[in-house]
Amino acid sequence: MYHSHLLINVGDNPDRPDWNITRRWLRNLYRVHQRLCMAFPPCVPATVAERIAAYCAPYGGCGAHDRDLPGEGDPGVPPCSAPVHSERSDEAGFLFRIDHPVCDVVNGRATRSGHPRRRPVIVVQSGGDQPPDWGLAFGLSENAVDDRGRPIGNAAHLLAGPPQYRKVSFTLEGDALRLSREDRPDGGFTVRPGDLVRFRLRANPCRKVQDGSPNGKRKRVMPTFDAHAEWLHERLDGAVGSPICIDTFVPGWAAAWRTKHEPQANQKMQFWSVLFEGTFRVGDTAALKSRVKSGIGPAKAFGFGLLSIAPVR
Repeated sequence: MYHSHLLINVGDNPDRPDWNITRRWLRNLYRVHQRLCMAFPPCVPATVAERIAAYCAPYGGCGAHDRDLPGEGDPGVPPCSAPVHSERSDEAGFLFRIDHPVCDVVNGRATRSGHPRRRPVIVVQSGGDQPPDWGLAFGLSENAVDDRGRPIGNAAHLLAGPPQYRKVSFTLEGDALRLSREDRPDGGFTVRPGDLVRFRLRANPCRKVQDGSPNGKRKRVMPTFDAHAEWLHERLDGAVGSPICIDTFVPGWAAAWRTKHEPQANQKMQFWSVLFEGTFRVGDTAALKSRVKSGIGPAKAFGFGLLSIAPVR
């Protein structure tokens, strides 16, 4: 799989156009997901002309659950109408999370962080053998940057720096789970049952309720810390060998919407969003590997469910 980091340019001056454009894009999770999907075309364009044609091609009109992944498309479908990607799975597709700068909390109130240059980062975890094509997704000119080091392209104003990605692997050797990087085989880390790890997760804590429909209806959990901690423990059941210690708990709302020119015109979506950070002791490493690769909870297409772990030094 691949881990990517996209540093987002939210601007430093409210009078600049990118101040409002980028923030509005970042608030609409539908638009963020739409842009990220462009990095996973059904075939990798070989030439500049093919890249431009693929980027500017009209949308094929297929639904979000009918798209194909790179290498899995129908050979009879012309490139101009080929879908972008298919449903996320353990071996293919992608998960993402928007990490905002953490504010300082003074007397119970959030204030601006003491690091004025910190910017939001979109972390993307993608499966498959091919790396994401972020140049295609953001229309970037190859190896071209402006005088401030920002990439140049028709959507480069969304980025504060060139996209970064690296290939990583999760290997299970007995009861030991090892995370390693292709460029640094000696790096990475190994966890075993009983090891203490840190985690970060932005989730959409919901439960299904019976309302007569075939799949039921989702309803957010009770807006209490204990209810959310119970939900998180249920979702990590098996992967956790001890009670979860939650250090950071940031609840709120996230939104997504479509315009009048798209299918399901003017649809507005609202998601209950909670950021969890803390520590837990590893239980079953096979279950932990499955949670990391597959994600946790619903609304994974809108930036929820990506579980990140790191050893406690």
